[in-house]
This record gives sequence, C-alpha cells and structure tokens, in this order.
Amino acid sequence: MLLFNRDTGLNIKLEGEETHHLERVAPRTLLIAVTNVCNLQCPFCYRNLKSASDWTYDSLLRFCQHASNWSVLEVAFGGGEPMLFPNWEQFIHELYDTSQLAINFTTNGMKLTPSFLSSIEGKYGNIRLSLYDTNRYKQTIELLVDHNARFGVNWLITPDELDSIEAKFFKLLSFGVRDFLLLSYKGSDPSMHFQKHHYEAFSDFLQHVHNNLQNTIQLKLDVCWGNLLPDVPRLFETSDCGAGDGFLSITSDRRIKPCSFHHWTIPFETIADVRDYWNSRRKNRQAAAIGGCARLPERALISTGRINDEVIHLAGIQQQ
Repeated sequence: MLLFNRDTGLNIKLEGEETHHLERVAPRTLLIAVTNVCNLQCPFCYRNLKSASDWTYDSLLRFCQHASNWSVLEVAFGGGEPMLFPNWEQFIHELYDTSQLAINFTTNGMKLTPSFLSSIEGKYGNIRLSLYDTNRYKQTIELLVDHNARFGVNWLITPDELDSIEAKFFKLLSFGVRDFLLLSYKGSDPSMHFQKHHYEAFSDFLQHVHNNLQNTIQLKLDVCWGNLLPDVPRLFETSDCGAGDGFLSITSDRRIKPCSFHHWTIPFETIADVRDYWNSRRKNRQAAAIGGCARLPERALISTGRINDEVIHLAGIQQQ
C-alpha cells in the first residue's frame, strides 16, 4: 500500500502480510508531451519534429481527470515547451482543483515569469528546469529561488560535462539548486556515451557528493543509467527501469510509448485504450532500440562506447 501526499511529495509505503494481497492498478506516473512546439532548437532534442500537437485544453484536462480516477498519482508534462501550451497557467489551476494528481512539468525556463510562479504556488509538485547553454538558466534559477519555488534541474551528463562536473555542481549549488536529476545520453552519437573510465569517475563524484551533502540535497539518477553504477547508493533496489509499467509516455499526437525514447508507439482515443494497453503490456519490459537503453545488453554499447547496431536491430525486431 502506497500513501502519497501530492502537496508535499511525501510517500509512505506499507509492506507486510496485511498488504500482501494488494496490487497496483495503474502506472504511478504519466509522462505527457502537451505540445510539440518549442521556443528553442536544441540539436540533441529527441522529440519528433514531425509529430503533431493534438491536445486541446479541454481534451487534455479530461484525459488527466480520467487518469486521476484510474489511480494515477502524478503527471509530468513536457514537450516541446509546456509554457507555450494555450492557457497553461489556467490549466494548472483547473487540473489541481478537479483531480487528485500531483502536477509536474519540465521547462527550458525562458517563459517563466514572477506572476506565473506566484499564481501557481501550492498547486504543483515540481518544476524541472533543463540546463542548456542557450537558455540562461542562471537567471531562471534566481527567479525560482526568489519565489521559493519547488524545483530541480535536469542535467545531461556526457563525457564533456564530466570534465567539469564538480565545478559546475558547486556553482549550481551556490545559485540555490538543491534538487539534481542527472540524465544519461540516449542516441547514436558515440562521443556522447560513457566509456568504462567515465563511469568510474562519475561514480566517484556521486559517492563524494552523497557522503558530504546527503542531508542537504536531493541527488537523483535517471533510470536509464541501469546497473552501470553499482557502487552508487540507491534509495530503491530494482532490476528494471519501470518503463511501460511504473510509468507510461503519452505523445503530443496522442500515442502511447513505454518511455519517451521508445521507437514503438500505438495510437489511442480514450483513457480506456491506455488502460487496456497498460494491462496487456505492462509486464513485457520492452527495450527501446536506441543506444543507452538500460534494457538492452550493455545498453547496446560496445567497450569503446560506440553503438552496437546488431543489438539495437535485434531489439527492434523483438518489438514487432
């Protein structure tokens, strides 16, 4: 039995003979791309630029309300840029008032304003700020800190970032960041993937930060790191990333994916279609045919950090 408070983010898990008969009836989280439109053009962005933006205010609101009735606990909105979705501020208010969902969204921060942050105070779970060289994130962090916003940063860790990770980390800490989500690269560029010595250096950094700052910050790893950082302390021990089971990805053109990076999609019309998919596919543990997927052998990377195209090809065949 999982008890969850959407306003504080508190989770209490009760496990024992008394709760042994209980079974989860819905994914914990839906990752929803509310739009494909964005005010930036990052070369590494994984969204499908040809994908339509089919959600309207009313259709998205109804879908999320039905997800709440299904027992989904949280929605995490992305895109594209959610701040460009029509009447986004009003949408957050109405969804909070008409559902039990915790509302989270990822943004590049360029459209955040003091009035918007003041308006939605107390009606969202977490704002995730992506760190790019082009999105003046220092100013956005200052804005979020000034408004006591509940936020964290999404930081893509590549070999180039690793060279200066400690300096950048402490600079972000000095800006007021206390919630760090460290992302792994998924894609076909070998130079963006770690090799063995990169994992060792990254693990040393994580352990150092954890040992010295564990009571003052939240240090998080995305699930795609898989089991390649065995020496790093974990809050939960799990052998799988949870894609398609613990969470589902919903695209801007109304398709279901096990995760945001997955190559396999299926269209849907209603929340009932999403429920049917989840009930029938949740145990499949489908791998994404992309370098970096934790469900592929060695994440589909050979020892040099290059993509093992044969493994990806086999994974793709298995999904048909």
